[in-house]
Amino acid sequence: MEGDQEAETAKIGWSCLEVWTKIIPIIMKKICLFAAAVAVLLAACGPAPESKGQGGVALIDLEDAAKRLGRDVVITQELKDAGDALGQQLAGSQKEYQDEFERYKQTLGAKPTPEDTQKLAELGRNLNLQFQQKQQQAQQEIATKRVALVNRFREEVKPIAMKIASARGMNIVLVKSDVVVLGNESSVDITDAVVGEMTSQK
Repeated sequence: MEGDQEAETAKIGWSCLEVWTKIIPIIMKKICLFAAAVAVLLAACGPAPESKGQGGVALIDLEDAAKRLGRDVVITQELKDAGDALGQQLAGSQKEYQDEFERYKQTLGAKPTPEDTQKLAELGRNLNLQFQQKQQQAQQEIATKRVALVNRFREEVKPIAMKIASARGMNIVLVKSDVVVLGNESSVDITDAVVGEMTSQK
């Protein structure tokens, strides 16, 4: 009886997949698409034209631009698709590990020795550890994917933002953020112009 209890204890952690299915919505909920872009510089592509004088700093609200251009929906869907695919991979891994555990358990027969029970418990712990590592890897892949998608949009915006800023005598574009920007005049915000230009290019 004691041996059976130890063997069953070894199964603890097989519900990790359920935990992962809860983690995915949390990850998705935390996809504040461009909060991670706070204070990111859209570096100038060369010096500002001499005729524009001293130059200056322009601001762009990337999160607002993404929403108005529909990019937030695209990015969120791509992240969801990636999360769904990873969830399926984890489900497959969980089944594989559980099958391996059950196969070994069957070889021990109805009355396993204390040594056999100990080996079974050790196998369960090892398989559970491998599954947890796969979970962590999946979370990292989602984080990397999110950064890549944000950077993709940033690079799409950059040349247009720089062109508009340069035409207004500004040679630096900053991502607008309450954390970094205490206040600004509306004249330095080029979000509307960038959205208009990108919309016209569709």
